[in-house]
Order: sequence, then structure tokens, then C-alpha cells
Amino acid sequence: MLNRGDNMKKIIVISVMLCVVLISCKKASLPAAADNPEINPIVTFAAKWGNYGTGDGQFSYPSGIAASAAGDVYVVDQDNNRIQKFTSEGVFVTKWGNQGTEDGQLSYPCGIAVDSTGNIYVTEYGNARIQKFTSAGVFITKWGSFGTEDGKFWNPSDVAIDSTGNVYVSDSGNRRIQKFSSEGVFITKWGSQGTEDGQFGYPYGIAIDSADNIYVADENNDRIHKFTSTGVFVAKWGSEGTADGQFNDPCGVEVDSASNIYVVDSTNSRIQKLTSTGVFITKWGSEGTADGQFDGPDGIAVDTTGNIYVTDMYNDRIQKFVEQ
Repeated sequence: MLNRGDNMKKIIVISVMLCVVLISCKKASLPAAADNPEINPIVTFAAKWGNYGTGDGQFSYPSGIAASAAGDVYVVDQDNNRIQKFTSEGVFVTKWGNQGTEDGQLSYPCGIAVDSTGNIYVTEYGNARIQKFTSAGVFITKWGSFGTEDGKFWNPSDVAIDSTGNVYVSDSGNRRIQKFSSEGVFITKWGSQGTEDGQFGYPYGIAIDSADNIYVADENNDRIHKFTSTGVFVAKWGSEGTADGQFNDPCGVEVDSASNIYVVDSTNSRIQKLTSTGVFITKWGSEGTADGQFDGPDGIAVDTTGNIYVTDMYNDRIQKFVEQ
């Protein structure tokens, strides 16, 4: 199986080394599925927007996505090297970014997060750094460069913010999570390559619940890890497959207000919803171009009212869903 992060639509060449194709090692326990139909909600398609292109509201490989408390939706338009901002109904608001290495410029942006004050954090594969912006796209600060030392990155795939404003980054190529202050001061790190508890095949998506537990989608090991905010391993679930609670290249991960977990099960072209302990609740999606179908889904966000947004990468669009 080719790792989506390393292959990532096109091979991303970084000047000092090349991303490596990884073979995953997939063994993990699978929690029992929930059998109470009352907790299996019906998820329905609500809206979609976008198509291939460079115009406002068009995309070329949309990857990360985040929803703010104000109801705005931010999308990483990866191959266009920009961020696009929309209303919750998909109306274009603004955009920023272009190819480059200067402040506010982007090179293969991937993950995105919004903090409690509305500031935006973006990870960049090509520049191996994090950039912080206002909600209008005004540059605030940046940190990181290519490397293995503390505060450096190799393919930072995603970013998440905890309740106190600390920033967590999936440093995918280095098979670790790094934690920073909101200004980019290094705090701690955890993880290494492997299949044991707390080790990663390729950590990709990252999300945080209201208790500041950290959830990481381990793409190559086809599982989800749960940690405390200091990196202490709590639990894991998932294995390779197509059954409920199994995964094939889990990419994006998100947590709702009830601490339920949403996982973008990318190669299975579906979304799975689980409890915070990994018990399966429901799923939706299949491969295709129709409403509610996906081709290479990557990122996911849940807003404060429970609307679910998914970046349908190879269909170059955003899909919105609601639970009944």
C-alpha cells in the first residue's frame, strides 16, 4: 500500500531529501460495534461546492479544512498554494497565499486549524513550517524548517489547537507529534516509527477533544491513537480492512462537541463516526462523483452546530453533511 502522505497526489520534492514510499504494518485490536440503533444517527448530504480550477471557490486538491466558532469554513487549496475562506453555505469570502517561501506565501500547504480567537494555523510540506494568520489572512508569525531536531519538521501534515492555545503538529515524516506554544515555542514531542503503542507508521490527521485528549490518525498502521496532552498513550483502535471500525489509509480526524470521533477512511471512500473509546457508531460514503460519494477524501471539520464538512480531494470539492 502506498502511503497517501508520502505519495500525496504528486511526489513532493524537498531539496535535502525525498519522501519515501512506506509499507505499512497493520495489527491492532478492534472494539465491538455499537448495536443500539438509537445511537446510530442518519447522516444526509446537505450541500457541495467547488470544482477544478484557479478561480475563487475552485480547487486543485483541497486537503485540510477547519470550521471556526464564527461559522466560517477555511480550506487548504493545496496545489493552488492558497487558503480559501467560505461561509457555512459555501459562499466565497476571501483567499490568501501563493507559491513561495516568503511570509504569507505557501508551498504545498496541507493541514489547517483555527484557535478560540479565530487565528489560523497552516502546515506546509514544501517549506516544512507552520504559519499563523488572522482570520482575514494577515500574516502573524511562522516557525519551523526542514530537519529532525526539536521544532523542525519533515512533511508536517496537520495541526490542532488545545483549550489553552497550545499547538500540536503531526510531524509525519519524523513519525512524531510536536507540541508548541501559540507563538511557536517548542514544548515537547512524542512518537517514533513502529507498530507498538504510541509509535506511528505515518501520523497524518490530528484532533483534540474538550478534555484536551489528542487523537492521531496513523495512516500506515490503519489505526487511531489517543493520548493525553503531554503525550501519554491512552488507547488505540482500528486495523486494515473494510468492516465497521476498520480503516484503509485513515487521513483526517475530527472531534465533535460530544467527543465523538470522525475519521476520513480515505481509500475506503467513506467517513466513520466512533465514540471517544473507539466504538463504531455509523459510516457513510462510497467511491464516486455523486452527492455523498468521495474520491480521495482527506480532511474533515465539524462546526459548532454539528455540520460536517469533508474535502473531497480528487473531486476538487467540499461536501457538507448533517445528522438527523
